[in-house]
Amino acid sequence: MLACAACAAPGVRPVELGLSPIEGGGIEGAPTEGKQADAAPWWRLAGDPVLEKLLDEGLAHDQALACDAHRLAKAEAAARRRHPGSEIIHLFRPLRVPAGASAQAYAHAALVNRRAAAMAQAYLDARLAQARLTARREAIAPWRDNAEIARFRREAGLVSAIDGALGGVMVDLDDKALASAETAFAAAVVHLAGETGLAQDAVIAALVPASDAKEQHTDAIPAFAPLAQTLAQTAPRRAALMAQRQSLSLAVLRHKTTAQQARAALASASAASAETIDSAAKALDAARALSDGSARTLDQAQRTVRDARLGYRAGSETFATLYVAEASALAAREADARARHALALAHVRLWTAQGLGWSPADLTADLTPAPVPAEAVKSCD
Repeated sequence: MLACAACAAPGVRPVELGLSPIEGGGIEGAPTEGKQADAAPWWRLAGDPVLEKLLDEGLAHDQALACDAHRLAKAEAAARRRHPGSEIIHLFRPLRVPAGASAQAYAHAALVNRRAAAMAQAYLDARLAQARLTARREAIAPWRDNAEIARFRREAGLVSAIDGALGGVMVDLDDKALASAETAFAAAVVHLAGETGLAQDAVIAALVPASDAKEQHTDAIPAFAPLAQTLAQTAPRRAALMAQRQSLSLAVLRHKTTAQQARAALASASAASAETIDSAAKALDAARALSDGSARTLDQAQRTVRDARLGYRAGSETFATLYVAEASALAAREADARARHALALAHVRLWTAQGLGWSPADLTADLTPAPVPAEAVKSCD
């Protein structure tokens, strides 16, 4: 009779386990979290096609994700082969595993979320290095021009030799700073290539538009303004928290813990996750204020250097005044790039804390990153 019951059983039904929702800070929409039709990862909404391309390609070829997908597929295949009669005892219990993907599937989605964040940070670091390189390159031409003007004015007896000497020193210093900026950009490209698994040439081609290939004059640190407004209204989908919820559910069913202990553990994890999100949101507000302030400082510095340049060429300002103004303007430009970089990073950190770096497809083994080559399977295991 019991055997017949096992044959007819539809399997374990997704009934309440009593772990969700937890009043005062539980999981949002636990049974269907992450399965919304519009649950695209954040970089697909960022308005930065280069970032979207690099992250999509990087995640599709990431070895850690491929190995994790391989393990997930094996686990799901093993679960399908398991005879339902082995779970017959669960049919007579009031507690059931909550609806949703397996703990391993949610853990895989959480890994996607983390890997996307790492790749995005490498991308933003490369953009900062590129912005600094651009600033240094664009500063050379006017500084060389100033040095030439100083030489002509000295030859005409209008100024002392000190102006020409200062001009030469300024150009020499900038040549050294430019070489340093080029080295930093090259290192950032290497790091980004390593994170995404792409060739360095492909990374450079993505970062530098064809029209700028010779000069590499570009400053493309993303502002994320449109995305920030869109994602501010998006509910978190914290895959790591869902993985813990499913694991705790199974632990209760297998008598490895009590429902009360599981609820307490999940409440603690949920509170910690909420605290991380709150901290990231405050950091974003601080980064935004810093960026706004740096933009105002840069605007003032640029006005000052324009006035100093006109004054020097008209003979009403000294070269020392122009030197200080242009050095200050360059410093303000680099500080502004760092502030915008910090703001972009703060956005990514908040979205990562909210678990917005994965999609429902990442819960399905068949749709995870590219299959692991046969020769690499052993390294995955």
